[in-house]
Amino acid sequence: MRPVDYDRVAAVFDERYARNRYDGTESALLQFIGAGRPATLEAGCGTGHWLARIAPQVEVAAGFDLSMNMLERARGVAIQAALVRATAERIPFDAGSFDRAFAINALHHFADPAAFIRECQRVLRVGGKFMTIGLDPNAGRDQWWVHDYFPAALEADRQRYLPAERIRDLLEAAGFIEPQTRVTEHMPAERSFEQAEREGLLDRRSTSQLMVISDEEFAEGMRRLRAEQPVLRADLRLYATSARVGDRHSYIPGAAAVH
Repeated sequence: MRPVDYDRVAAVFDERYARNRYDGTESALLQFIGAGRPATLEAGCGTGHWLARIAPQVEVAAGFDLSMNMLERARGVAIQAALVRATAERIPFDAGSFDRAFAINALHHFADPAAFIRECQRVLRVGGKFMTIGLDPNAGRDQWWVHDYFPAALEADRQRYLPAERIRDLLEAAGFIEPQTRVTEHMPAERSFEQAEREGLLDRRSTSQLMVISDEEFAEGMRRLRAEQPVLRADLRLYATSARVGDRHSYIPGAAAVH
């Protein structure tokens, strides 16, 4: 399985927001932020789409990403946010810096989700809240043409994405309390082959699922698609798993964080 180079993806990443509505995700995020203008951190902030959306509701916003090209685009969108290049396993902010921490369609890219969740517990204040939103291919409820025509992508996704139950277990192990999961977005979609091609859905950069597979696996899937030219159907769900920090922090990092 290949790592995804988001420096290559940055130029076309935001096209997904033109192709798809994420009303459920946006509603869940704004509800999660809530009132009181909480200091908020986004992990894997990408091009800054969600940081820009929550800007009116927060006093302090920060985000980190590993891709410099994604961060460059975020700086032009999330103008007020503090943006840094960092890995999810070593968040460069002091303990107790934030009231909220979230990741949207990002957790499956992190090398060590358990370490990331511990880091979120560290940088959150007592009573602070955490939320991650993403697919759960292990739940067996979804259908997606990408998985149908590129079966190696489904195999990779079942390795990359943690089942919701596992995420809740990691949250509890890190000292979070009251973890819960709910479906926050149901995305049925149908496009003709020609429409999908016009909209860039067959561009390998359109989704990480097409970037983690080998060149040979991608070529074979494209050969089948071009030969059959089917109607491309999807019926996907995004799950939000959230929890809050209890009365005490249980994780102390081995090294001091920096601003």
